[in-house]
Amino acid sequence: MFNWLAEMFEVGGYVVMISILLVLILSLIIIVERSYRYWFQYDLGNTSMFMAAIQKAIMNNSIENAIRNCKHTRYRSKLVPYVIKEGLKRANDSIEEIDNSLERATLTTRSKVTRRLSFLGTTANVATLLGLLGTLSGLMHSFGAAAEMTGEDKQTELAAGISEALVATSFGLSVALLCLLFFGILQMKQNNILDDIAKSCAALNELLFTRKMKLKKN
Repeated sequence: MFNWLAEMFEVGGYVVMISILLVLILSLIIIVERSYRYWFQYDLGNTSMFMAAIQKAIMNNSIENAIRNCKHTRYRSKLVPYVIKEGLKRANDSIEEIDNSLERATLTTRSKVTRRLSFLGTTANVATLLGLLGTLSGLMHSFGAAAEMTGEDKQTELAAGISEALVATSFGLSVALLCLLFFGILQMKQNNILDDIAKSCAALNELLFTRKMKLKKN
């Protein structure tokens, strides 16, 4: 396996192939980090069940219990409970102050969710361009051989140049496709998390408004 990789790197040109490999390693670090954050740290999982518990506490006029629920250890790194907690802290203030508190919390969570993901698009482009650079290098190698050599040596150098171009291009495009695939998957998950936050904020606003109206009547 290692011998085959070493041979491919030699054929494709060490400078271009190692550059593409570094882009691949950087992309994998981002993919693993973002996947862990999205699926195991930020995502609440069952938002509807959490919001049902918050609704029950608010309708019982127990804001303290609702805040305590948001602070539970199982929600320590989750984003929806954090945003809801910030809104609940302003439950007795005006609707405008509640909105402002939720907006600030949402902006804080948005920066966490969107961080570094867009860089995968950049690594995909860089891998593609490095592959094309390898193509040009291989073609230059081939044309140089065609101009300077004759006979079997010429054929050998032409084949080596074409191999260099094909190997570098295929490696660069493979890395770019991997980056784009995971970029799409991670962006879909990112949007789901942001949608959950937005829907939960809207639901909390409605619950707190209903509570205010109910308290006024009493």
